[in-house]
Amino acid sequence: MSETQPAMGNNQLPSNIKDQLRFLIFDLDGVITSEKKYWNTARLTVWELIASENYLGLSNYFGGGSDLSSRLLQVGETVIPDNFIYELKSRAINSNWDLTFFVAGLHLVGILSKLKQASSDSYLDILNSNSLPITEKLQQLGRLLPAPEYDYEVSNGIIDSFWQETSSLTGSAVLEYLNSFTSTKLGASLPSCLEPKGELWQLCYRNFQEWYEGKRGYSLPDDDTVLDLTSIDNALRSLHNSGQYSLAIATGRPRAEVIQPLDSLGILSYFDHGRIVTYDEVLEAESMLSSSHPSLKLGKPHPFVLLKAIHHDQNVEIFCTEEFQNTNRQYAAYIGDAASDVVAAKQAGCIAIGVLTGFDGDKHRENKRKMLADLGCDVILNSVLELPELLGIREGSN
Repeated sequence: MSETQPAMGNNQLPSNIKDQLRFLIFDLDGVITSEKKYWNTARLTVWELIASENYLGLSNYFGGGSDLSSRLLQVGETVIPDNFIYELKSRAINSNWDLTFFVAGLHLVGILSKLKQASSDSYLDILNSNSLPITEKLQQLGRLLPAPEYDYEVSNGIIDSFWQETSSLTGSAVLEYLNSFTSTKLGASLPSCLEPKGELWQLCYRNFQEWYEGKRGYSLPDDDTVLDLTSIDNALRSLHNSGQYSLAIATGRPRAEVIQPLDSLGILSYFDHGRIVTYDEVLEAESMLSSSHPSLKLGKPHPFVLLKAIHHDQNVEIFCTEEFQNTNRQYAAYIGDAASDVVAAKQAGCIAIGVLTGFDGDKHRENKRKMLADLGCDVILNSVLELPELLGIREGSN
């Protein structure tokens, strides 16, 4: 499907909705910026935890030897297949840190399941030790493993089983199910270090950021746009220069990974800087609310980032109330490409505009279109390039 053909599904806005729109809020990855750098960072991080001698040390687990940084194109799809990423995003899980932890955790479950069959539960003593840091735990586990007997296929059945058992789950429920799933497969209580936001998650997060920021002696290509930059620049400039809309951003990226790339691409100036909401604001709000709402998570699909972009001066406490969330905000539209974007838009009372960029291939595009439609997306476009036409804005307006 070319980007100039109309997307299958609804691609019109009623005149009364179009006339009252004041805010256009954009997700970034898959909408404006490409996620390929993030996905490849996740692949490097998972490979390192499994294959590097600093951790489990299964150097040939994914094939291609121990230097994945120079072989990423060869074995990256083995570490984290594109289909796995698509499945996770379609379940309204949009954090690349969660993706990294999720894949590493499932591979570890597969490895430990095979180890359990071959020996004993000694690995549980290692994982449950309160005196060992997670790095040392992984190194000790690696010493128990006969490396030649382990490759990524030991986890294929585990991963397939997980997706089958969670076919009806979305969002945080998918991550939470990992606890009971792991306990069942290992036949023992889940060690706390394997829980979401536990030691393994924190290790994945730290290593992910070091790979992403080029601190491991290997730099991935910089962020790119999902379509050619000139076309995206023209579309955003037309919307901005029309004077009809405030352009905002609501993303799971850290702020530094929003401002610097968009500035380098030359498109930062189109957005209202007071309405750029990032993971930094999510963490700050969660910290502020920790005493009254200790388990509250404000990342998407929670509508916090959207509500903050619209009501940027409002006290964050009010964002947690159902009454405030359920207010009709059809004067604001959220443009996203993932299930979590549509869910967040609906929960915030906003118009949900889905785009089909983000994944290559006709099959992924058709699956995404169906997914967005099934979630109740109000409009489905091929890309943000169709926004000016949708809103009746002449491209290139000054």
